[in-house]
Amino acid sequence: MKIAVVADKSVPPWSIRQIMLAIEELGASSMYLRPSGITSIIGGNDSHLVYSNTLKPFEIDGVILRDLGVTTTIEIFLRRIDIFRHIEELGVPVVNSVNSYIVARDKYLSLLLLSKAGIPTPKTAVVEDFYSATKLAESWGKVVVKPLIGSMGFGIIKAEDPDTVYNIARTLSQLRQPIYIQEYIEKPGRDIRILVIGDEIVAAYYRVQQSVENWKTNIAQGARVDVIEKLNEELESLSFKILKTLNLYYAGIDVAETKNGYVVFEVNASPQWRGVQRAVGINPAKKLAKYVISLTKQ
Repeated sequence: MKIAVVADKSVPPWSIRQIMLAIEELGASSMYLRPSGITSIIGGNDSHLVYSNTLKPFEIDGVILRDLGVTTTIEIFLRRIDIFRHIEELGVPVVNSVNSYIVARDKYLSLLLLSKAGIPTPKTAVVEDFYSATKLAESWGKVVVKPLIGSMGFGIIKAEDPDTVYNIARTLSQLRQPIYIQEYIEKPGRDIRILVIGDEIVAAYYRVQQSVENWKTNIAQGARVDVIEKLNEELESLSFKILKTLNLYYAGIDVAETKNGYVVFEVNASPQWRGVQRAVGINPAKKLAKYVISLTKQ
């Protein structure tokens, strides 16, 4: 059995190496693939994949899709999506499926689907006109401006007055970037990250901000990890509902505690776990590898 792990880095990142080691420990073989090196071939009563500059087909039993890479054109982006759609058409499980991965990476679309399913989310908008962003800031009060696609809390800016939003939004507009704006949710100096794989809550923990000034709760931004020993039934049910709504096999879910109940910030289809693994000794890579191998046997 061979499981491919996909990211578009010249050297496999730490999380990829952890997954590959876990696959090998479970008796399967692993291979690292970059989407830029995969070629999909159809026609002539044939349908197969080749890697790099060879024309020799390769076969895999499962794929763990961690990263499609940064693309500069819509054409390259669509090509990479089509590769993994081709793999899925061949009957090979892709975790997470490429369509679900794309939905989750699009913060606005994923929140739209969650909101439609009755899951509480913050007021959110994506605009191109910086005057519209400024008007939303005037209406909502304290807001955050985020990259539409991003991770680990980088590029997120909290703004408490419309003038700040105007300056940020105007710069983004000049760079021909969409402006993703969200109401700021007051929380008790922490939020909750829930890591779900299949039908199991693998880890749940508070991400505690360093200080009042350093308001971000991402571990990559210095937040502290406090493990939740037993997740309550409401959050457990919410987590599985989110996976079902977005059609994900696994995810990292970020939830805020508010005076009106829980609010879901975002869902990550390729979550990082180095911080929590270092802090509490949980290795999600082993859980993920075991789960993907089980899917290939179904």
